[in-house]
Amino acid sequence: MTEFASLKAKVGKFSLANKTLLMPDMSHAGNMLIVATLASYGIEAHLLETYKGLQLGKQYTSGKECFPCQITLGDLLYHLKQEKKRLGDAFLPENYLYFMAEAGGPCRFGMYNKLHRIILDSLDGFSKIPIATITSDDSYALGGLMPAEVVTHFRRTAYMAVVIGDVLDRMLWRTRPYEKETGQAEAYFQKALDIMYREMESHGRRKRFRKILDTLEAVVRKARGLIDPTISPKPLIGMVGEIYLRSHRQSNQDLIKLLESHGGETVNASIAEWLNYISYDNMQKARKEVVHALRQRNLRSLRQHFKD
Repeated sequence: MTEFASLKAKVGKFSLANKTLLMPDMSHAGNMLIVATLASYGIEAHLLETYKGLQLGKQYTSGKECFPCQITLGDLLYHLKQEKKRLGDAFLPENYLYFMAEAGGPCRFGMYNKLHRIILDSLDGFSKIPIATITSDDSYALGGLMPAEVVTHFRRTAYMAVVIGDVLDRMLWRTRPYEKETGQAEAYFQKALDIMYREMESHGRRKRFRKILDTLEAVVRKARGLIDPTISPKPLIGMVGEIYLRSHRQSNQDLIKLLESHGGETVNASIAEWLNYISYDNMQKARKEVVHALRQRNLRSLRQHFKD
């Protein structure tokens, strides 16, 4: 199979059923809660241990790629090599499915899964691992990954997981600069993440959103007790930039914690912000296309838009 044929045949929307889904890490809390959401739908997902495979990522790239491309590639190769070593002859690459989303436009992110595909095909034993992808061009539609009857509800639940991850991150950033004892805020953050993981796993598919949100509210309220009220307010710093680097602590060398050590309080742009922007942008494009179709009296185009 040629490289171009492989890109068509082994990068796309493949069913998640009966596969181990391998997910790259970025914003850890939100990603863990998505893993929990997938588990509630009976899908086995594994969040890849991150940064240990960086040298592998660099080994198979030229250095001209975006840094996140090297990190995610390294995380994948490191995990697969460890799995192959652990399982020996029982390692079956076709049992795995690697997830790598993409985006349109000039960003090189749209090429990550293509490069990863070429590299997997070049390595002995990994060519049979398909790459599942979703794209910002259609607001990350999930058709083909899971049964149509659960797609809408899963999207809502997964979005909730992302928002809860953002809330937990902000809870940490709000409390850690003012904590009574060093390390207290991070320990509570991990405990809170474990609690919300169980909530999403137990109640995500059952649509018990009120139960999940009540638990989240209780967790956040309890975090107030970590704050030392005698510590004066610190300068508030807003952090923006490329979504992966600002969200992946190892990539940015734990920049938020560094800023805190110099006397600041930091708020990072949320992951949900990106999803909201994508939805808004696609809605604006759809409105323009519908207006154009009406003016042209293009009924076929109108039907397709309403179907989408």
